[in-house]
Amino acid sequence: MFCDFKKRGIKIVYRSLNPTPENARLAEKYGADIIVATGFDEGGTLPDKVLGTFSIVPLIVDSVGHTPVMAAGGIADHRAFNAAFALGAEGVYCGTAFLMSKESRMAENVKEAVLKANAQDLLLFRTIPAYYRSLPGSFANTLVAMDKAGATNAELGKKMGGFANLRVGMLEGDMDSGYVSVGHGISQINEIKSAKEIIDALCRDFKN
Repeated sequence: MFCDFKKRGIKIVYRSLNPTPENARLAEKYGADIIVATGFDEGGTLPDKVLGTFSIVPLIVDSVGHTPVMAAGGIADHRAFNAAFALGAEGVYCGTAFLMSKESRMAENVKEAVLKANAQDLLLFRTIPAYYRSLPGSFANTLVAMDKAGATNAELGKKMGGFANLRVGMLEGDMDSGYVSVGHGISQINEIKSAKEIIDALCRDFKN
């Protein structure tokens, strides 16, 4: 399948939910142009291995022969950006940083809640396929309580309601009926900037 894309000049960015040396080497073998090493610090659907971004990045970098690696998870300021490069990454894959941009459609009350929070405030719970995290809120608190009470991953996944309740929380701003998934990088975010300002701040030490 990679070959069909490449014949048409399409670049292949391979991002495994659960990055391993084995699947990174396989992706390289079949022609991936970029491999994303995603750490447990990310938002959204989390890997099943609790390996932080700055553990998984050098592991994947050292596992491939020539394919550039991008770091993902918890990268929201120039310090994390620089650290990713120091560990061998040749690029970064940012999510939460841009959810907090002026251009983002995320609800303004959610953005304000993120500004007041840090990584220690985020709730973690099991679900399908492994884990999710959320800002505190009535709905997220219920999911954590179910997890602690011994609910199965399938039961928690059903209660979450998939992306529908993610939309309710993040786009509609109702954290009592939905959840808000962001990464550990919220600790590095203290104001809402434009996308251009975010990129400039991330790359400030790499400008000529």
